[in-house]
Amino acid sequence: MSDALERIIFIPVIHTDRESVNNVREIVRRESPSVVAVELDHERYTQLMNPDKQEEPQTLELTGDMAQDLMLQLALLEKSLGSMTGSDVGEEMMTAIEEGRSVGAKVALIDRPMRDTVKSMMRVPLDELYKLFNMLPDASKEIQEGGVGDLFAMLREEGAVDEIMDQFKNEFPNLKEVLIDERDAYVARALHFILNDVDGIIVAVLGAGHIQGVKKALVEYLSEEP
Repeated sequence: MSDALERIIFIPVIHTDRESVNNVREIVRRESPSVVAVELDHERYTQLMNPDKQEEPQTLELTGDMAQDLMLQLALLEKSLGSMTGSDVGEEMMTAIEEGRSVGAKVALIDRPMRDTVKSMMRVPLDELYKLFNMLPDASKEIQEGGVGDLFAMLREEGAVDEIMDQFKNEFPNLKEVLIDERDAYVARALHFILNDVDGIIVAVLGAGHIQGVKKALVEYLSEEP
């Protein structure tokens, strides 16, 4: 089991962070892996490959579907961060794919389909959805006033992301299960399949908040092997 895990190099990234993009580029080039696995599903990959064909909303137009509206608000927040940092949304993933192909690596899209995640959000209590939805505008304002550089510097500190994930779990336990835990399990299953299918090094590019959960789930899958 340990030998299998040692074949995976996890790269934790902060979305829309220029430093994360550069880190991904450096590691993929250095390691020249057999597979580059990225936190994207097919639909999101297609959107990133064809940005001119996507009609991304510039403002929040409520649909009445709280799950959809929450995901839209999260996407707009990420886009706003990208405009402040100069790193496009998804750039770290597309950089991983580009560099992987340049060294002859296979590319694997290992994230859970977003449509499935949104469906799972239907079982999250409405008060939890509304609570996060109403918090995001203030959070966005604080980031803009405080400076995105300070935010990302804090996120890069050791243990900071784990602390934030613990806080998120305490305040939004059902959302944490849907947005983080279920996706971690999905990604771990995908990596488990790749480990059994391909020899050589695998580079896995994941949001920093997913790393520990994916590793834990992957260890469980590997321990079940005969």
